[in-house]
Amino acid sequence: MQVLDFKQNYFDLFDIDIGFDIDKSTLHARQQQLQARFHPDRFVTASDQDKRLSVQQASRVNEAYQTLIDPVKRSRYLLEVSGIEIDNDSETTSDTAFLMEQIELREKLDACRNHHTPQEECDSIEATLQNKASALADEFVGYYQSGDLDVARAISRKMQFIQRIQEQVAELQLELEEAYY
Repeated sequence: MQVLDFKQNYFDLFDIDIGFDIDKSTLHARQQQLQARFHPDRFVTASDQDKRLSVQQASRVNEAYQTLIDPVKRSRYLLEVSGIEIDNDSETTSDTAFLMEQIELREKLDACRNHHTPQEECDSIEATLQNKASALADEFVGYYQSGDLDVARAISRKMQFIQRIQEQVAELQLELEEAYY
């Protein structure tokens, strides 16, 4: 049985360059190739040790893929690979203007339900968030590539805030669609 190098970083695992900007179709294709090679279904008749190893390797491939396909997780992983420790539970931002923006967006989101065109209002908020996420990703890349990892870390945290609100918008949109139909 071929064995993955578990010390290998996720970028090397998928044989892609280390960086924020990745080709998602290449990443997906390589994930499919690795899953085909290590999926536990291929080792049904193998020894117990090989079965366990297959599960571990397939899990590693899935974890790596889920990290690299998600821009926030990818940004945080890039920082970790660069030696920056990330504490997901205690990290926040001290940018009060950014935090005020987040409060305003959440208030707009809460008001969506009572808006005369709630779906359009949600779509507007979603577009605003997508623009903000894109701008933050560009900022992250700039600071990361210039080696200013502390600022890149702060931007990654902001990206995480935006992503959480995007998830809330998606949940509300689903709720509105279900209520409509």
